[in-house]
This record gives sequence, C-alpha cells and structure tokens, in this order.
Amino acid sequence: MSVKISLAGVHKHFGPKQVLRGIDLEVQTGESMVIIGGSGTGKSVMLKCILGLVHPDAGSILVDGQPVIGLKGKALAAHQSRFGMLFQGGALFDSLPVWRNISFALSGPARERRAAAIDNLARVGLGADVADLRPNELSGGMQKRVALARAIAARPEIIFFDEPTTGLDPIMADVINDLIRGLVTELGITALTITHDMSSVRKIADEVAMIHEGRIIWHGPRDSLDSAENPYVDQFIHGRAEGPIKMPLRKL
Repeated sequence: MSVKISLAGVHKHFGPKQVLRGIDLEVQTGESMVIIGGSGTGKSVMLKCILGLVHPDAGSILVDGQPVIGLKGKALAAHQSRFGMLFQGGALFDSLPVWRNISFALSGPARERRAAAIDNLARVGLGADVADLRPNELSGGMQKRVALARAIAARPEIIFFDEPTTGLDPIMADVINDLIRGLVTELGITALTITHDMSSVRKIADEVAMIHEGRIIWHGPRDSLDSAENPYVDQFIHGRAEGPIKMPLRKL
C-alpha cells in the first residue's frame, strides 16, 4: 500500500494553549485508521489541519505526496473535495428532505441526484420511502445513516468520521460500525476516525493511534491494543480512573 496521508512534526497552538506538539502519523491508502485519546488532546484539530481548515504553526502535511499547508482558493477547494465527512451530530439540513441532504454536493439534474440519493440510502440500509422525509422525522440512528449516505455520495477518496456512534444505543452503534466497516472495504475508501467508543475501535479499525497532550504516543494494529504495554493506552481502553492520565477535578 502507498501512503495516503502523512503528517510530520505538526504543531498548532491557540494563544497560550499548545494543542498539537509534533504530530507524526501515516495513513495508508485504503486503510481504516482510528485515533483515540481524551477530550482536548488535539484529535479534531488534527483533522482540521489535514482538511486545510486550520493552518499549522510548523510541520508538514501531505496527501498523496502533495503538500496541504498553504493551499488557497481553487486549490484548497479541490483538495477538500476529495474528502467526505460524517460529523458527530450528523449536521443534516433540517429544511431539506433527506434526498437533497444526501445529494447536496452532487451536480446534475434533480432526477439524477434523487436517484443517486436513493442508491446511497440503500447502501446504508434505508428504503426509498425515507427520501422525502425531513431529518426531524427520523430517529437518531436513521439520521446517522442518512449522514453516512451523504458522506459517501460523491465517492470521496477519504472519509473522516467524527465520533460516529455518539448518542446512539449500543445496538444502533454496532449497526453504524458494521456499515462503516463494510462501506470502507467495499468502496476502497481511506478512513480516519476519531472516537472514544472502544467498541467502534475494535470493529472498524485496521490501525489505531493514540494522542495524548498533542503527540502520538502509540500506534499499531488494532489487534495489538491489548498487548501494547503502554500505560496510557491500557488506562484509556479499559476506562480506568487510576493511571498516568489525570483528569482535572475541582474539589467541592
């Protein structure tokens, strides 16, 4: 496999807060990489840097060997068009029916875009009867599936999944995990997911990387998680309060 996404020495601060402190990471073409780590460790900022939404202070970011940092205008738009995104809250347009949400980034006559939307609904296990509903008429799980259908509609080379199972019950979360795993494999998409849900990690990851205090502190195959012999990884994957990761708490 070839390297699809490469980050080397990426730093980013906001005022006095240093968020990324030298991120080094490679994601292979067609690979499903999952990023784990506590809240505020820099996971979302890293994704925004790859997309070109945030400009790093130092380091390099390459996609297919081409630099991302410094892209502007049409070049930046062309770069971003290569990505699909499943947002944490779905981010569907409440005023638009489902089929228009899914086909939002597609061009062509409405009839063709509607047909494409229905095809993508089928890929996430939803029927054509959903196409004309509004997002507020759907359950949380159905909204997440519609958002997934939108993410794959333009057949992007890369998809970012931001906490894809947040707010879902365990059964629906597993359904979404199965869909993500199946679609990534079927469509040959390179996937980068950030999540706190270890069930998602174990279902959809090929490789796992952990961020702590703005650095990648462990990276390896999913099946190596339980034998990583890294105290930070061990604490995180087992959800233990005791360990090297300290949660700041105010005393009452």
